[in-house]
Amino acid sequence: MMKKILYILNFALSVIGLMIGVAACYDDKGNYDYSELPDITIEAKDTVYVTQFKILELPIDMKLDGSEESDYEFSWRIWPNEVKGVWKQKNICKTKNLSYTVTEIPGSYSLVLTCHNKKSGVNTYKSILLVVQGIITEGWMVLQEKDGKSDFDIIMSPYFSNRVDKDQILHDVYKSINQEQLEGRGVKIGSFFCLGRYQNVTILTDKGGVRLNAITMQKTFDISTLMADMSDWKPENYIFYHYYWSSGRYGYDAIVSNGRFYEYSAIKVMGFTTYIEPILKDGMTYKASPYAPRYFDYYLAIIYDELGGRFLCFPNNNGGSTWILQEMPDNASGSVVNMKNMHAKLRYMDTGFNNYDYGLFEDWDTHTNTLYAFNFDLKTNVDKAKYSAVKCPEIQNASYFAIGDLGPVFYYATDRDIYQYDYAGTNTGNKVYSLANSEEKITGMKIFKPCVDRFIPSHPYNNKVLIISTYNKRSKEGKVYMYYVNVSNGAIDISSEKIFSGFGEILDMEYNFPKYGS
Repeated sequence: MMKKILYILNFALSVIGLMIGVAACYDDKGNYDYSELPDITIEAKDTVYVTQFKILELPIDMKLDGSEESDYEFSWRIWPNEVKGVWKQKNICKTKNLSYTVTEIPGSYSLVLTCHNKKSGVNTYKSILLVVQGIITEGWMVLQEKDGKSDFDIIMSPYFSNRVDKDQILHDVYKSINQEQLEGRGVKIGSFFCLGRYQNVTILTDKGGVRLNAITMQKTFDISTLMADMSDWKPENYIFYHYYWSSGRYGYDAIVSNGRFYEYSAIKVMGFTTYIEPILKDGMTYKASPYAPRYFDYYLAIIYDELGGRFLCFPNNNGGSTWILQEMPDNASGSVVNMKNMHAKLRYMDTGFNNYDYGLFEDWDTHTNTLYAFNFDLKTNVDKAKYSAVKCPEIQNASYFAIGDLGPVFYYATDRDIYQYDYAGTNTGNKVYSLANSEEKITGMKIFKPCVDRFIPSHPYNNKVLIISTYNKRSKEGKVYMYYVNVSNGAIDISSEKIFSGFGEILDMEYNFPKYGS
């Protein structure tokens, strides 16, 4: 009982003490100095729409009561509106009015202005919903090196696309989107399209490379994560299979590195998780040419072995394969050439007229050049035609080649001149183009071929544009020249010249497919 009384007494005394303290504070008027905090009102749009790669100019109106604008420091931040997106925030500007080149991928973002009062230390915020609209569509990708750094630009132009109405070049796309520099010097850039579902861009460098989402250009993989062993890395080519019945149906693409051939499937059920090299049995050796057939059935891959001067294959078994490298079947060759003993170096190969794969071969002994046409879509009598190129001036010195697939069109180029090889007619080569600027050198040449069997069967500019890249070593400027050509006979319309300039040293070029169905 006594403990209970003491508890009540202590509680009562505590309450009385608290009331006295509150009363003292209430009566203690004027014992402290109080200062009014300045009012600030920020006026800006609550929602802003902007197109990717455009400059966002956002003026801010501020109403200040009792302070000057010089009393404030300003900063802008941005982050994606996604789970844990705030952890990806970055500072983009330190002025009141925002001026920012938007490189974020399409989507929704939070854009926040912080106004910091330097005297009071108080922060005032303005949050804006930013909606980024995409701009990347079909275009011509230009892999280049400038100031010792490799990246790629995308040319979008009504010259070769009906999807845009004016010329635009997106610069340093990889670094802009991914906020990092490509490692190493660029070697190849390639496009991948499969079943209307898979669209990638692959960039190979002497240090590795990356795979990108072709719609957003975000990095999806480092090549080092897709290769089992990078110790012998020396990339030579990237191969995309555009024919539905070839490896393209199973989502395969391939990389040739240091004479080794590696294939990969974007379709996971095919069982490939990395780029796989073929299995070698019975002492077989090979050195893969950078070039290979791309239009075929009955096989998962066909390569040309530079050591044996022969074609080798991986037979297709209902979509599967033992993945054992084998010689072509005995009955694959017809009467034109022995495909098991070409006795020559493959200088160039691509799919051309009649969907034949055309290969330019240089004899090991005589060093004469011969153009062969193969129909690898057949099981037998694959070799279809043979054209001696002895009447093609400067073909021995040519470094660049391009072949059309809507007519018998074949170009070859030295560092200054372009020749056309009329293999199906006079079987002679004739000079058809020379660079006007003596300081420029040709660094690449391709025919615009944007179609994919079954999925993109036609295009208004298919085979109609010849694209040339050049480099001026003195001015350190690369250029891209485009000309309309006749798809049937290859005649170049010089008057149609279109020039895109301002690049570095152009290392490779390739077409970027638009989003399928867009």
